[in-house]
Amino acid sequence: MKILAEVELRPTEDEAKVKSALLNIMTPCRLSINERGSSKVLVAEAESPGALEKLHVKLRRQQILDAARAMMLSYSNKDKVLFYLHKQAAFMDVVAFCQPEGESPLGSIKVEITGVDAKAVVDWLAPPTLKGKPLFEGGPPR
Repeated sequence: MKILAEVELRPTEDEAKVKSALLNIMTPCRLSINERGSSKVLVAEAESPGALEKLHVKLRRQQILDAARAMMLSYSNKDKVLFYLHKQAAFMDVVAFCQPEGESPLGSIKVEITGVDAKAVVDWLAPPTLKGKPLFEGGPPR
């Protein structure tokens, strides 16, 4: 499994705050800043589902499993899970899904998970529910 999260560092933003937003949703193995043209991008990488445990817990605490599942499935295919999170909400330690452009004024956090069955990842992070309760809770994908 490979987990890659990327977030643009805008010139007006405090780098520490953007880093904090990213660390509020995941625990990466590596964190780096890459130059992309005239932009800087904060990149977080991990190889185990444990890196997404914070996100897993927040989705349940906030009771947004159905919305999270729908957003994850909308950009994913069988080999890749792709979703976008609102950067300012993440800084406030809240998970809010958004579109890649337009909904997060300072840009979104792009999260991409590859190298594992996408359905298994989505089922673990945001299982289907009935009356707001998960139909099942499985362990993290391998």
